[in-house]
Amino acid sequence: MMIQFLVLVTFLAILGVVFYAKSEALSKKTKIILSVFIGLLIGLGWLYELNSSQKSQNNREVLSAFKQGKIITCNGVDVSNKEFIYVSGTLSFIPNDTNQNHKGLVIDIVTCKLK
Repeated sequence: MMIQFLVLVTFLAILGVVFYAKSEALSKKTKIILSVFIGLLIGLGWLYELNSSQKSQNNREVLSAFKQGKIITCNGVDVSNKEFIYVSGTLSFIPNDTNQNHKGLVIDIVTCKLK
């Protein structure tokens, strides 16, 4: 979060220098349009980051519950650490060797919810 704030401050400082240095070259209307565009761009970036943070938080909660032995539900399939293993490289659950009922099934962690 701190790095994002520093990037934003740096970007705004650069923007301020550009507007100040080019004060004669850019009309007032152009400055307003650029400001609105950059504001929208920053707003959309913030919304994307907020959504990404919420998904990451949900993934951490689901994984924590899985590691504690709780049953989680993923696309209608009950997943527990007794029948599935977690693959961190793909952020998914796959059946372990003893789980023949779900052989070949790959479940993305994004589809999972706490029970």
